[in-house]
Amino acid sequence: MQFDILGPLRVSSEHGALDLGAPAQRALLAVLLTSPEVPVSDDRLVDELWGDDPPASAHHLVQVYVSRLRVLLDEPPDAPRIVREGSGYKLRVEPKELDADRFGEAVARGRKLRDSDPEAADEVLTEAMALWRGAPFADFPDPPPAVREHAGYLERQHLEALETWFDVRLQLGRHHELVPELSELVEQHPYDEALHAQLVLALYRCGRQAEALQIARGLQARLREELGLDASPELRGLYRDLLLQAPRLALEPPEPPSNLPTRLTSFVGRRRELEEVAELLEAGRLLTLTGAGGIGKTRLALEVARQVRAQFPGGVWWIDLAPVTDPEAVLDEVARILGVSATRGAELGDAVVRSLSRRRALLLLDNCEHVASAVADTVTRILGATTGPRILATSRTPLGIEHERRWAVPPLSLPTPLGSTAELADSDAVRLFVERGRSAVPSFALSTDNADAVSEVCRRLDGVSLAIEMAAARLAVLAPEELVRRLDQRFALLELPAVGEPTRHRTLEAAFDASYVLLPEEERTVFERLSTFVGPFDLDAAAAVGSSDGASGRALTGVLALARASLLSPESDGGETRYRLLESLREYGEVRLRERGAEDEARRAHAEYHLNLAGEAAALVDGPGFAAWMPRLARCYGELQQALAWSLANDDRATTLRAAPALREFWYRRADAREAARWTARMLQGDLRSVPARLLAEVHIAAGFAANVANDLPTAAAHVEEAARLSRTADYTHGLVVALWGHAHIVFALGDLAAMRRYATEALAACDRAGDRRQRVRPLTALGYAALFGGSPAEARTLFEEAVPLYRELGDFGGLVIMALVPLSEAARRQEDLEAAERFATEAIEAGSATAWEASALVQYAIVLNTLGDLGPGEAAALRGLRLASDAGLEQWFRLALRELALTTARRARWDEAATLLAASRRDQAAPNLDPAVYGPIEDGCRAALGDERFEELAARGEAMSHDELMELVGAGDG
Repeated sequence: MQFDILGPLRVSSEHGALDLGAPAQRALLAVLLTSPEVPVSDDRLVDELWGDDPPASAHHLVQVYVSRLRVLLDEPPDAPRIVREGSGYKLRVEPKELDADRFGEAVARGRKLRDSDPEAADEVLTEAMALWRGAPFADFPDPPPAVREHAGYLERQHLEALETWFDVRLQLGRHHELVPELSELVEQHPYDEALHAQLVLALYRCGRQAEALQIARGLQARLREELGLDASPELRGLYRDLLLQAPRLALEPPEPPSNLPTRLTSFVGRRRELEEVAELLEAGRLLTLTGAGGIGKTRLALEVARQVRAQFPGGVWWIDLAPVTDPEAVLDEVARILGVSATRGAELGDAVVRSLSRRRALLLLDNCEHVASAVADTVTRILGATTGPRILATSRTPLGIEHERRWAVPPLSLPTPLGSTAELADSDAVRLFVERGRSAVPSFALSTDNADAVSEVCRRLDGVSLAIEMAAARLAVLAPEELVRRLDQRFALLELPAVGEPTRHRTLEAAFDASYVLLPEEERTVFERLSTFVGPFDLDAAAAVGSSDGASGRALTGVLALARASLLSPESDGGETRYRLLESLREYGEVRLRERGAEDEARRAHAEYHLNLAGEAAALVDGPGFAAWMPRLARCYGELQQALAWSLANDDRATTLRAAPALREFWYRRADAREAARWTARMLQGDLRSVPARLLAEVHIAAGFAANVANDLPTAAAHVEEAARLSRTADYTHGLVVALWGHAHIVFALGDLAAMRRYATEALAACDRAGDRRQRVRPLTALGYAALFGGSPAEARTLFEEAVPLYRELGDFGGLVIMALVPLSEAARRQEDLEAAERFATEAIEAGSATAWEASALVQYAIVLNTLGDLGPGEAAALRGLRLASDAGLEQWFRLALRELALTTARRARWDEAATLLAASRRDQAAPNLDPAVYGPIEDGCRAALGDERFEELAARGEAMSHDELMELVGAGDG
């Protein structure tokens, strides 16, 4: 007999499921099953079945139901199932007959195996969970009290078992499959800390740190606000570890960071080449893959990078130089990808070298040929000053520098002319043709009928991968035999008299031509005009630029046709499909566009579209709508750079600078002072007389921001003063407010709090005159800083708390972090409200996650933790903040991180290190941050331990130390 209660009540014999009769009879059996082998009195059975209003015949009915159940359960006389004992009945159940017992036993075994053998534990717990068919006694809409109580007990058992099972699966690295299950469960159990902790860990291991932080913080807030409870120390500790990315959270060493693109098509063949390139890369620090366009250099390099990624804990970074048209911008692009900015008194190249000196990283410099000299200079500088990084480059020509290893990418292996169909299929060229052919015609396969033609196409195309892919895409309209004839015609035209067969360049040109001549005229026009894009583009951009007469519908049709013909490569970008012309095809399209005499028109359309895009965003810079533009501007930033360069060279400045407001806000929110400095310098050259004052003000504001971040305060002040003058001239409130706000922070760095308050008050008055509630956020925070460092933390806290919702409303998370949450945390700390100080600091880390501003939040968190006496976490936060601040060029926060590390080392009596760091932290520091209340006790402790002479010696050393030396001193070299 089998009794199942984990789900609807079910009793089965060897003959199948039994009909348990009327509801009351089923209920009686359910009550007996809640405690098998334990007698249940007649009176209690009556109470369970009928409650306070039993019928007069209740006891008789109990006897009737028992009698029927005895018959139903087919009791042998010598082994009755329902036994009369005393004044009640008990149900006899043999071992393993009740599913709840089997479930409990399996869970107990799984728990014993959890640590010693998680694989075995998973098998046992999987079997246990299979017993669970739903809620216990699910077929009882209004169950007897004992049944209801027992069902609740079993539900709790199930939940605890699930938590054990999730622990096991997390140990086994199955975090991806757990996220959906755990997400559903935490909705059902909104206060269960264990389930939330497991979901948080699973999300973190899936690389979804921001979501993990949000869930952990949300639970803490819900417990506090809805139940009046504090989260457990374990949950608070987990949240802290998430913020600091503690190593203990990783199942294994975390996967190195990377920006390698998602591969949307399979990589075919080249096994020997992959091994050889990986070996050469291991043997030397610079390897250049050379070869003609379309031979497969980029694909091979990317695949090698994916395979060796684990060997480079400092990251694998793909730097596509195809969009870079200005040789001077090569170093800028390398720095941008690495997230590096220059600091005051240091060149960008030094900052790049400093960052890479701490990493064993791989840089994949792709498409170098058109800027080869600049690439060579950058590579020489990196390799000459570091030992860890390796560089893999792709270029049609070698870089020509010392120690460069060159490896010519060969064509794909070709089929032998007389090989069998099976032998042909082993050729990489044929395999690629067949696989890409299936994308065009899903039923396509290599057969005896088409093998000769496929083989001939691959041979005629010399194994050039791009040419083969393009030919295979044409299977949708041409059979393999027809492809051979088309290629015969193209090669006859391109044959060189002195050579028996075309060069690879001619091979590729023949393949391009073969595809190009098959295009209708309208699609040719679209293809040529799309060659003005330097990177991936969406359909809106293609529609605007791809048609010479503004017919966007035809342009869109053309884009889809070009993608089907493999002339455009689709890419996935955050769920959106974008398209890219490979560099060889882009160059081919440019030549055709030039031959047609339409290049200027197309480039103007490209520039107009992207500058108009920035112009649309510019209309929203002072409102919440701009937040939605940030990801869009980021996606097309490469095109915006090209549009700016073309417009600066061909348009009047007023036309170009309509993009200035959006770019200024974009650079600020991304903390990208490097780009702001580079472009504003160019924007301010030439004839500016036709530029509206409001646009020129925006350029000066951006230039002032860049100079301020670099700690070049005189230059920053000059720019914001000019911006304020221009804004007043144009009656441009937004520009005036931002300029005055910027000036307030410049004088703050000089320690002039009275001037800071004066500028902020003027800005606030301008907002009030214009009735602009949201723009009050900037002067409010400036007044908050003046109050905070002027000794009024309560006033400062009020001002910052007023600013927080305004920044959130604007979607300005950079401002939220650096101007509101970080100083709000400091204000609370100075009020000795350390719980609030920690909460605001952690909110700042979340809001600034994956941006340069995260550095400031981490350093503030270190300050709070050190105040709490949590030296270990405080040191971890300061070290992480130090690394991020160094890379981002946030010098003030770099120095503050050093100050906190000085405090930590002093408390651990490491006096030499503390004295050195303390002096280093004072250099280039904003005057208000040189708080005697902080510096004094550390210095006094160092002097007492070391003596004045030794302290001064170490202080002089620390003040003179470079970033590299300081990072090495504190052990932050392994970024």
